[in-house]
Amino acid sequence: MNANSKRFLGIGLFVGALFLSSVQAGLSFAEEPAAPTTQEVVAAIKRRAQQILAERRKARQLRFSGEVSQGISYEKNPANAAERNGDGYSEETLSLNFSKKLTPTITWQGSYYGSFDNYFEYRDGTYTSQTLTPGKLIWQPGRMWRADAGVDLGDTWYPSSSPSNYRELKPSIGVRQNLWGKWFHATRYEWFIRHYISKRARDGAGVETLTAREDTRHRFRYEAGTTWKDALFKVKNEWYLHDSNDARQDFYDAGDYKMTASLNRPITQKLSANASYAFERKNYKHRQVSGITAESRYDNTQTWTLSGAYDFSKTWSLGSSFSHTSLNSNDPTGDYVDWTASTSLTARF
Repeated sequence: MNANSKRFLGIGLFVGALFLSSVQAGLSFAEEPAAPTTQEVVAAIKRRAQQILAERRKARQLRFSGEVSQGISYEKNPANAAERNGDGYSEETLSLNFSKKLTPTITWQGSYYGSFDNYFEYRDGTYTSQTLTPGKLIWQPGRMWRADAGVDLGDTWYPSSSPSNYRELKPSIGVRQNLWGKWFHATRYEWFIRHYISKRARDGAGVETLTAREDTRHRFRYEAGTTWKDALFKVKNEWYLHDSNDARQDFYDAGDYKMTASLNRPITQKLSANASYAFERKNYKHRQVSGITAESRYDNTQTWTLSGAYDFSKTWSLGSSFSHTSLNSNDPTGDYVDWTASTSLTARF
């Protein structure tokens, strides 16, 4: 091999090496993309910031939801009397709920609830009830704690029984804490003042005064519960002290304890069931047992409830319930038994 041939062979090997290195570099670039430029990083940060801002603005928008319901029921003893004369009634309800996130941890809520129960024969039992909650603040600093405070304005009107009509103001405050696993507990304090529009307070002799009857109540509630295999179990305890300016035997003054245990469980994706039992003990301060001067009256009330709901869609659902109540008192004139069966159709929006 002469000198020229050796020279051409060397040049060919050199060019081949360059070609192979270029191919390898190209494969390397294909496997590992080039690092983003400073401009691209800045643009990505801006897009993420805009996305977070849009999500926060959406979360702070005023939210609205509501539902309307039409029900039909039969009650065995609507007058809570010994004769147990039954009657049917229809019930229409409307609820509206508003909420707005004020800060990442504070939310404002407002709501309205109204119902109209129309008895077909027991006209004294027909009434309209409305509750407006103009302001309720919820503070949730994390997943563990939640606190709220608000005020309810209520109005209840009996067209055929005007002495029962009243308005009330009810502020409340509550705290809930999530515990280990799926356990939780919560406390709540409520106070209300109830003003009767047409009813007068009585003096000690039972004579009506010129002052309208007014009642006040302090209520304390504690509940605890957990979720187990999709079933929600809760036990709620309530204590309240009721005081009225009606001085006739302090007829409406009483202390009360109530315990309620409930179980709610979905049966299928659309069907759910609920069962509850409640026991209530009411001790009147000075209301006398009929025919006995020294002994004050007390009442023990037990209530069993079974209910269920079937969701046809996100909008429509059908519900039914049955409840049985019995009151046993040391005053035999106060004893009664009552049960109610009802069915209702609800539309959510």
